[in-house]
Amino acid sequence: MKKVIKILRKIARELLLKWRQEDRYFIERRIFPKIKHKKVLLVGVANYTENYPFRLRKNSLWSIDIDPSVAKYGAKNHIVGNIKDIDSFFNKDFFDIILMFGVFGYGLNDPKEADKTLKNCAKVLNKKGQLFIQWSDMPGHNQVNPQELDNYKLFKDSVFYGFKSPFRVKKKTKVFHFLVKN
Repeated sequence: MKKVIKILRKIARELLLKWRQEDRYFIERRIFPKIKHKKVLLVGVANYTENYPFRLRKNSLWSIDIDPSVAKYGAKNHIVGNIKDIDSFFNKDFFDIILMFGVFGYGLNDPKEADKTLKNCAKVLNKKGQLFIQWSDMPGHNQVNPQELDNYKLFKDSVFYGFKSPFRVKKKTKVFHFLVKN
């Protein structure tokens, strides 16, 4: 019976992702399968990210979140801390990819802190390291537009497997930026 329930949960999750949460479907089905054999930092974890460590298992995965109660949803290498201070946890040029999905406007709300975050992410990314940002540009929903931050210039927009940055998932207010460190 437990096996049947597990299978039904998986089917329900897939349907929910595809039809109600297009941005999460895009992350899990278009982005994650392309990331292999990299040092990856996942920023921000929650119950809906509990399968991300499995989906990114072909990588050396780290995660960070400021809330200690969500650590169970992160990678085996999880840090309780603030992304704006990432350079105090890792050496320069440590990561190949940093994934920041839904962090701007949902935890990272202050433009000065967000700008510091971009600066420190650039420090811990290796040469030509990639920073993927997903954020909402729905009016009144987000006080921080990453493109308006001074340290956005430390990166350049790129194309990730045919998806040109900035990229918007159908009809949604979620915008993806596929950035490469300058």
